[in-house]
Amino acid sequence: MMGTASVFQNGAVPSCHLWQSTERFCVLDTCLGDASDFLTVKAAWKAAPESSRTLHYVALCGASFVPPTQELESDWPLPLDGHHQVALHGEPNVRMSVVFGESNAALHKLAATFDLILLKPGITIASDLARVSRHGTALCLRFENETLLDSLHKAGFALEREATGTSGCFRGQHHRTNSHATHRGERSAIIIGAGLAGTAAAASLSNRGWNVALLEKHPVPAKQASGNLSAVISPMLSKDDGVAARLSRASFFSLLSELQRYNDSIKPAKWSSCGLLQMARDDKEEHQQEEMLSRGLYPPEYVRFLKQEDASHLLGWPVPAGGLYFPRGGWMNPLSLCHARLQSPNIKARFNADVSNIEFENGLWQTFNAAGDRLCEAPVLILANAFESSKFRQSSRLHFKKVRGQVTHVPAEQIPLIQQVVSRDGYLTPSFEGLRSVGATYDFDSDERSLDAESQQKNLARLSSLLNGVMTPSMGLSGRVGFRSLTADRLPVVGMMPDFESVAAPALNNSKILRKSGLYALLGLGSRGAVWSTLAGEILAAMIEGEPAPVSGDLLSAIDPARFLARTKST
Repeated sequence: MMGTASVFQNGAVPSCHLWQSTERFCVLDTCLGDASDFLTVKAAWKAAPESSRTLHYVALCGASFVPPTQELESDWPLPLDGHHQVALHGEPNVRMSVVFGESNAALHKLAATFDLILLKPGITIASDLARVSRHGTALCLRFENETLLDSLHKAGFALEREATGTSGCFRGQHHRTNSHATHRGERSAIIIGAGLAGTAAAASLSNRGWNVALLEKHPVPAKQASGNLSAVISPMLSKDDGVAARLSRASFFSLLSELQRYNDSIKPAKWSSCGLLQMARDDKEEHQQEEMLSRGLYPPEYVRFLKQEDASHLLGWPVPAGGLYFPRGGWMNPLSLCHARLQSPNIKARFNADVSNIEFENGLWQTFNAAGDRLCEAPVLILANAFESSKFRQSSRLHFKKVRGQVTHVPAEQIPLIQQVVSRDGYLTPSFEGLRSVGATYDFDSDERSLDAESQQKNLARLSSLLNGVMTPSMGLSGRVGFRSLTADRLPVVGMMPDFESVAAPALNNSKILRKSGLYALLGLGSRGAVWSTLAGEILAAMIEGEPAPVSGDLLSAIDPARFLARTKST
């Protein structure tokens, strides 16, 4: 039996015409090993005439978290289960994802269709290989397993024995669900909304060569909920590492990667990975946090537990409780991130453009203002205008809770100089433009857009729960009011829109619900828009382009716009 280091003999890739004259070529490596197969495929793809525009290489890594080559070492992800994008500097047309975790479980959750599968020992479920294949997908293996070969044959793979191993292709039918339909044709899109959601979608598409028309009703971007002075950069943790925690973790690293990419741009985002302390609210939660981290599931570079005295020493000021410390957590200025994203020449932002109506005609989505004037048209339309999306007929059955939030701005010199973000029931950020942000209120039954004195006092009262012995500031206070859009499950809405108008009775699962061709949503970011947005934009762009999803299939289902229809039927 051959080991998992390589399925290619002498480093030579078998003739594979599939990656010629195609938009993208997607490879699944079921065990990355020493990464020799990745390097071989990449070299052959680059050398091939008329190769595809992009190469996507997805590798399952099992329990191995060690960078396999020096080339990958500098950007190798932390040892955390799930999908991770590996930055390949200077190679924008090569995308690499690694998936940490048990290989069969990871394969079962993949949301992708591959052109080539490099099958290595450890994978035992042929039906999952068939699920991620299309008619003609090539398969290559160099080990003996008669039971698996028989299962592959029954699953639809036509295989041939060779002197060096076994190869073949998938001859069955792959049924792609409507929720992941790939766009074909003109690569242009309209996005409504220029906050964190809309600019994230615009950046992800423009990076793939799309032309994007970004329509915003205000004169500048990030005018509404995305316009806070400082936003907290922090993931969630949960005892069961559930959907919200895993999605938050992936979003956290995706955001950090994006912010770092803009560091050398003309308009870099303003941010700091200064560290973040998430204090426990009481003794019970503090014990739970300590117990959760004692299992060794998370590396200290990601999160560690600090007792009260250790947290006080780290911050240089006494705090009332211990908690979770995220060394890579921090803060950022959302407006600067939106501006950084809009630098692409493929994005044409149009401000003071209030869209009142959208229609689909002759394969194009059209946008109109209140006077009935057509603003622009494109085959793809993305709704990224938060709760205002419900004004359109096609998305009126998406329901969001509009929640007022007020942040208080305190002159930096009135609060002890602390370089980290501190959070508990509320948060305190380091100084930005001479101001510290304290917040934020959750006012469920208020439409008040002006600063409210009672909300200011609520925020100032939070300071004593964050830092011991802090005098309550009273001079030079200012702040900002924004309105979050929350979903019932507090998860974002990302994906192709259901065809609400043709749904008489909701289906039992998302894959059976009809979709609106070319209509997508990136909505419901709630109070975590700063963290959610980058990954949400990547998920949407990958879905539109037909790329392997950057997260597992269960996370895609959890944020699918159709999930509320499916749940209505099941209950």
